[in-house]
Amino acid sequence: MIARILAGIKRRWHSFAAARAVRRGNVVLYGPARVDLAPDGVAVVCLVKDAAYFVRGFIEHHQALGLRHIVIVDNGSSDDTVAIAAGYDDVTVIANTLPAKRYEVLLRDIAARQVLRGGWVLFADADEMFEVPMGAPLGRLVGYLNAHGFTAMVTQMLDLFSPLPYGVGKGWSYAEVVAQADSYSLSSVASVPYHDRAQVGFSWFLDSNQGDVALKIGGVRREVFGEACFLSKHSLVRNAGGVLMTHPHCASGVRVADVTGVLRHYKLAGDYLARDRASVEAGTWDHSEDAKRLAAAKGGDNFVIKPAEAQGYAGPERLVDQGFLEASAAYRAFIT
Repeated sequence: MIARILAGIKRRWHSFAAARAVRRGNVVLYGPARVDLAPDGVAVVCLVKDAAYFVRGFIEHHQALGLRHIVIVDNGSSDDTVAIAAGYDDVTVIANTLPAKRYEVLLRDIAARQVLRGGWVLFADADEMFEVPMGAPLGRLVGYLNAHGFTAMVTQMLDLFSPLPYGVGKGWSYAEVVAQADSYSLSSVASVPYHDRAQVGFSWFLDSNQGDVALKIGGVRREVFGEACFLSKHSLVRNAGGVLMTHPHCASGVRVADVTGVLRHYKLAGDYLARDRASVEAGTWDHSEDAKRLAAAKGGDNFVIKPAEAQGYAGPERLVDQGFLEASAAYRAFIT
């Protein structure tokens, strides 16, 4: 009994010390240090390092979608990431060089709570582009979430890729990738019940949540590269003043919406093997996903991503029809 109490005190102390280190390490390089959002306002928080390839497209996509502010947390970039982000209005750039593989969740969560007040926070990576389910305006989606008392929405990552040989697309700009790498595959995607302890490795973070949408595992990166891909994230969270992110894929103590969004995921964009090689050499992450892609991509420039079934991306409505996304009857009625 005493040992458990002491262990709990030690865990809480380590958590407190880690959060304090992140807060002290955050330095606002550009943009407002505080942004107040209306109840239907949404801001995006993105943790990056050497993301110059993606950051312009990321910012422009989400500003066009209607997000009110963008918070870029730069984790020690040596490229033009910060300079590019600082060229846009309604953007805050925070620098923090604590190692992401240890502080990833806190780097995102504390930056969000430090800068943003009220509204909703969308957590997304630089190679992800959020789309509203069923093509509704962003404000209509948030209006639905607020009206029904939801405090989080699950998104599903959809890996998009080019069916052409690697050598053809590795020199593409990100804009060219978005325009041309529009293939995806659902043949290796599995659905998992929301509270399935056997298949959700972080299920204890979900115990306090109300929700029953399906979570997704697998996809083309598992089929082609052998990665252990968990595709679901609690990306959109109401900013009510408490902790927003408790795990890279989830929030805790939330009421999960009966509709899911999509994150168009461009992990396989451009010269992705060069990025994977740099990540492995730098030891950026503890997981082995980057190394698995390098090992599986045989043939150099002639390598082709060939899942059993591939199709062209036709928007989130099609993904609802295919069962990859969910949209309740209540949501459909609200947006129409």
